[in-house]
Amino acid sequence: MDAKERFKKGVDHLKRAEYQLALKIFNDLVSEFPSEADFISERGVVKFHLQDMAGSLKDMDEAIRLQPKKSYRYSSRAYIRGQAGLVKKAIEDYKKAIEIDPDDAIAHNNLGLLEEKLGYIDQSKKRFELADELSQKDENRGRQDQEIIGKAVKGRNLQKELEEEQANQNVWTVFKSLSSKEGRDSFLRFIKSGFKQT
Repeated sequence: MDAKERFKKGVDHLKRAEYQLALKIFNDLVSEFPSEADFISERGVVKFHLQDMAGSLKDMDEAIRLQPKKSYRYSSRAYIRGQAGLVKKAIEDYKKAIEIDPDDAIAHNNLGLLEEKLGYIDQSKKRFELADELSQKDENRGRQDQEIIGKAVKGRNLQKELEEEQANQNVWTVFKSLSSKEGRDSFLRFIKSGFKQT
């Protein structure tokens, strides 16, 4: 299996919340291809899921070192930093992503969310309006990262991807719990009680 197929398999494991399997694949890929920023960045996402914030940020830093003019690298690290409570540093990263790619609707939107969190309401509203305007024009508009040649960059929103993965995990947990008699009985008690936890 070539590196591209292994990368896809690692991403599939990540999407299914099979983090240890994904980590093994990405560790192997990074060992073989230490200068491939995509492999390092995806490993950073896996480490984030495994609650290894320091390791995740270290991988994001390395991906940025390898591709300092790729806006997505800064947006990815910004999301991880935001989740780690490093909101001001996350804002710096989103601003850098926007400096590289001023038409990136996703970065504008996510920066607006952080600014709103800090109470900069007027500033965040302007970000949201601009993000809406840009995304209506073309969802991939502005994804022309400087000096990144040979790869078409499809618009990605790491924040949205991770939230969707979390939601899918929660649904799967509920389905798994209903497969046991105890889980079904608990669910029926919940329904009969008028959706009140006992």
